[in-house]
Formats: sequence, C-alpha cells, structure tokens
Amino acid sequence: MSIGNFGSEEIGASLRDAGVAAVIDADEAVHRGYRTHIEAVLDALVDAGAPFTADDVHEGLPEDVQRRMAPNLLPALFSAYSSADRIVRVGYTTSTRTARHAGVIRQWIGTTATRTAS
Repeated sequence: MSIGNFGSEEIGASLRDAGVAAVIDADEAVHRGYRTHIEAVLDALVDAGAPFTADDVHEGLPEDVQRRMAPNLLPALFSAYSSADRIVRVGYTTSTRTARHAGVIRQWIGTTATRTAS
C-alpha cells in the first residue's frame, strides 16, 4: 500500500528494522558488549512484571555503560524486544533523567505479565 510519495509501509518497516539491526550489530562489531548489560537489565524488568521505562533501564546499568554506549542502542533494543513480542507499551510518562528534560517517554511491560493479568 502506497502512502503518498513517501513509499510503502513495508519499505518503511524494512528500513526501520535494518536500522535497528545495524545499531545492534555495531555494538557487537567493536566488541563493546554494552548490549549484554542492557539486555540483562531489560530481562530483569520484563521478568519483574511491572511497568518500566528507559529511565529504569538506565538506572540499572553501570555508569561506564551509561556514558559509553551508542545513543541509539537502548532504543534499538526496545524496538527489537517490542518486535519480538517480549514487551508491549502500556502508557506514557515523563522522564526523570536530567538529559531528557522531562520529555515524554513510553512505559512498557513484559508481555508475559499482560497475559497473566488477562
């Protein structure tokens, strides 16, 4: 289905997915391994069964990982978890991180928790 002059939804989704993969692959390519730290925190938050935000993930990361990870790595992993149906958006809130200037961020919950609550 074409959307004006911008191309199709399929092309947009494909480009988005390729961008997510490129950011994640870049973390592995230079052996930074920050992905491992982020996924450990994300997995713990998913398993906890309560809503969480990117701020919660940042709080759970070692300070050096927070400072050195690629800025797009955390959003890419949120996108990957969402696409894999591991998390689902449940709302919005404002960020408590100074760098985010109280900007609006998504709240997420593990899909296991949403299925259990049903």
